[in-house]
Amino acid sequence: MSVRRYRARDMRDAMRQVREHQGPDAVILSSRRGDDGMLEVVVSLDAAPAAGVSSFAQDAVDIGPVDPQLAAMRREICDLRTLLMQQSALSERDQWAARHPLAAQCIERLTQGGFSEKLARSLAGGVQEDGSLDMAWSRLRSRLSASIATSHPTVLEQGGMLALVGSTGVGKTTTLNRLALRQIRRMGPDSVTLVTLDRQRIGAYKQLQAFGQMAGIPVMLLESERDLTALTDRAGEGKLVLIDTQGQAARDAAERRLFAQVRNEVDLETWLVVAATHQSAVLRQVLESFQVCDPAALVLTKVDEAEQLGETLSVLLEQHIGLVFYSDGQRLDEDFHKADTMYLTRLALQEPAHSAPPQQPRQPQEAMLLNPISVDRVPAASQTRNVREDMVLESVLPFGKALHAAY
Repeated sequence: MSVRRYRARDMRDAMRQVREHQGPDAVILSSRRGDDGMLEVVVSLDAAPAAGVSSFAQDAVDIGPVDPQLAAMRREICDLRTLLMQQSALSERDQWAARHPLAAQCIERLTQGGFSEKLARSLAGGVQEDGSLDMAWSRLRSRLSASIATSHPTVLEQGGMLALVGSTGVGKTTTLNRLALRQIRRMGPDSVTLVTLDRQRIGAYKQLQAFGQMAGIPVMLLESERDLTALTDRAGEGKLVLIDTQGQAARDAAERRLFAQVRNEVDLETWLVVAATHQSAVLRQVLESFQVCDPAALVLTKVDEAEQLGETLSVLLEQHIGLVFYSDGQRLDEDFHKADTMYLTRLALQEPAHSAPPQQPRQPQEAMLLNPISVDRVPAASQTRNVREDMVLESVLPFGKALHAAY
């Protein structure tokens, strides 16, 4: 084995000497820096690279100093740089929180309630730091509730065809019964016809049949959506045809395109029923997939079962379809309410609800259904107004005009 030593000022000079005298096949056996400060490199031309020994041809570019002290210093500098970068990021957030303490508290409170961090930062951008925490939170709460889209469709008052669409198990059939009960109390049993297109789930038709028998209203099971054209005489002028549909997965909704064949033949309005128990990603997929049904409004069910209602409201804020009703229990009448975004916002933030949904006088529902004609027919204009209509929201800054940027 041919071994040679080279002395140089640094590793670059040593590698130049090795390249000139030994060629690219030389193997670096060791390197150390002497007491005089010169670097001594031992190389061999004949030996094959052993474990832990670098080939000059392979590692000439990335070899770097092999001096133990210098290598340890490099590792220490690299670790120190990483630590400084981490501390810098934390320091920036802490500094922002120190400059905007009210906004930081609001962001933390919103995220704890399930609202997305992006939404929390956007809302906190309008918090005024020169006020009290109660005032800042009141403005933010009002701003949040006012930003949730609501809808006020006229189909319930004027009559027409109304179909409920949505995923399996969200409560479409129960919602249909609740809407029918409201219509019976307003206009009498002659103003409602129940229709179902769900021929897959027998229980859905039986549930409608049981309700129809108690309420004294007709219930029809149709073969296909084209049969709706024969029911146009039952819709309009205060008469309502409520249509139940088969539940379907969100991925199938876009392919099926429900009611696409009869859109031009019948005047049909659709509402999308969604559950508050859906995770945000699932809810976004449902909202996107059922756009092919052209929903005019949303009905939110199972509010009482949602672990974090703020997660659901965050998704509703991202889209334009307005909320018209929500349900928060199993009772047919008492747990079905018109949309009240302030109440839902307080519920999501786990705050005391200053304005709970109005409750109807409690009485056996069978009695209400068996004697629907005895219920007074009250004009729609004289119905009890929604709590939201009596609520004057504070003047708040629009989303685009933030007083300071969130971190």
